[in-house]
This record gives sequence, C-alpha cells and structure tokens, in this order.
Amino acid sequence: LVAGGHDVTLLTNWAADTFVEARQRYDFLELPRGITVSGEVKAIKPDRRIYDHHAATFGLVPAATLFIDDSQKNVDGAKAAGWQAVLFTNAEALRKSLAE
Repeated sequence: LVAGGHDVTLLTNWAADTFVEARQRYDFLELPRGITVSGEVKAIKPDRRIYDHHAATFGLVPAATLFIDDSQKNVDGAKAAGWQAVLFTNAEALRKSLAE
C-alpha cells in the first residue's frame, strides 16, 4: 500500500517497551507515515479513545479512512468511531476488499 502511494498509518495494541525492540527488528515498521502505539497513549483497541486519538494525531477523517485489522472487535470499534473498516482474514480477501 505504501509503495502504491497510499497514505498509511498504523494503530497497534503493542506495549511501548517491546515496540521499541520491534522497530529495530522489522524495517517495514518505518514505512508508514506514523504509528500510534497503545502502550504509549494508554488506550487500547477497541476503546474509542485510541481511534479518535489516532485520527486527530494524523489529521485523518474517519469516514474517509480505511481501518484493517484481524480482530472483529477492533473492526467493530473502528466502525463505531466512524471509520470504514474491514476484517483481515487473508491477503487475497484483502485485495478484493481494497478493489471494491
């Protein structure tokens, strides 16, 4: 998605201390425009506060933003916060959802 020119941000339920190590290990975490880490903002998906915080931090309009997650409760939380959202089940299903 980043290589295709899409504006990508990450919203993760990762602990603050272990996310520092993850960023050192996984280069792809440097690709998105920004990342909200639940352990840093003291809110966790599907709590509405983390979606609102992420949108405000990165200037996102929730209704024009697509949230992708592998947890139905997090997808439901994003939808409740006004975001478009899809459940990730596999790469092919995601490609189809993105095309639609």
